Amino acid sequence: MSFEDQEVITLVKSYESSIEDGRLPYFDVEDLETIVNYYLDTGSYEKMKVSLTDALELHPNSFVFKVKEIQLFIALKDFKRAQIKIHLLEGLADQHVEVLIAQATIMLHQGNKEKALAMLDNALDLSDEPVEILQQIVDAHLSQGEYGYAAAALERLCDLEDDLDDTSLYQLALCLDFTHDFEKGIGIFNRLIEKEPYNALLWYQKGTFWLRKNNESKAIEAFTWATTADDTFHAAYFELGRIHEEKNRLIEALTAYRLSISEDVPSGYVHFRIGMIEQELGSLSEALREFNIAIKIEPDLDDVFLERANVLNALDRHMEAIEDYKRVWLDESFTVEDVIDYVECLVETEQLNNAIKILHNAVSRFEGSVQLKLVLAGYLFATDEYLEASQILGDSLKIDPSAVILFQEYFPELISNKEITSILALLQTN
Repeated sequence: MSFEDQEVITLVKSYESSIEDGRLPYFDVEDLETIVNYYLDTGSYEKMKVSLTDALELHPNSFVFKVKEIQLFIALKDFKRAQIKIHLLEGLADQHVEVLIAQATIMLHQGNKEKALAMLDNALDLSDEPVEILQQIVDAHLSQGEYGYAAAALERLCDLEDDLDDTSLYQLALCLDFTHDFEKGIGIFNRLIEKEPYNALLWYQKGTFWLRKNNESKAIEAFTWATTADDTFHAAYFELGRIHEEKNRLIEALTAYRLSISEDVPSGYVHFRIGMIEQELGSLSEALREFNIAIKIEPDLDDVFLERANVLNALDRHMEAIEDYKRVWLDESFTVEDVIDYVECLVETEQLNNAIKILHNAVSRFEGSVQLKLVLAGYLFATDEYLEASQILGDSLKIDPSAVILFQEYFPELISNKEITSILALLQTN
């Protein structure tokens, strides 16, 4: 807490202590304005109402407290009473910045954006501190989805700020992204980098614009500068990891992803990506460890359960794999290969009937998959369901006559069965 903040709290406590004792000592206008503003900023509207009554009792002719009454009614969304208070100020309103802002707020609430923006422009011309007004102009444009106008106001806002505000920078980048002004975005952020060369967020946003322009080498350069400016800027490391992974530079991706791990803001998805790379590198135990961490952080990340199931299956931990497959069975991310892995687990644990049920369901979901039909036919033969198996296998061979070779590879033990061999021969001649 800053010294100034502590002074404000001490002043507020002194005022509240006096009120509790049933007395109202003298407070000057500046102190009472500080107290009223404190209640407004903290959302303590009932206390603000009491303090305004006291302020007007002590300083009945003070214009500032009449303005604060308007701000209170706006905060309470009592726009009708706020408008009445504005009218009572007669000709003074048009020359007072805070009243113009209040009028603009009411106009925005009424859907009259053009008049609201005109008032905010007037306030901007009158104000010695335009930052707050520019933010209101930005909010007005954003509320209407006018991202180009909002970006122009935000650019001006950033130019005025002595220390660039992260929120303004994020909003500016978002607006330029929505309007696809990537080249313009790079130019703006280059100029802002000259102002604050060690601002990691500026380098990061510049990198995202280069990515939008499909210039990965420039993006890598910008993200690397972001991590140089701040070696704890986790988002930049993540983007570096994503670029390297897409280019199949797995070791570089793994390094970048590990550097993107944040203890303050843990992300299951980061561990998921690390697990995917470990899996691809053949480090199944490491992959499993990362998937477990991902699920612990984000239990609703269904893609992780599917990949963990595949790893558990490869490690011959079939019962555990089945539980994960069951959880995400209806998920759209399930592929034909995942179905076959699921079925393999069920067969390994002697759940052949369940495996056949899953295959029936999967054949309906993946209608064009000859591979699934072949596997289903094979297991139906294994359970002596020869008629159904023959029909499904026949349908598969009509789609792809060469599929008989794949069937023989899947089920070499069935080929030694003379009856099945005869059925195969008959189906191939039809």
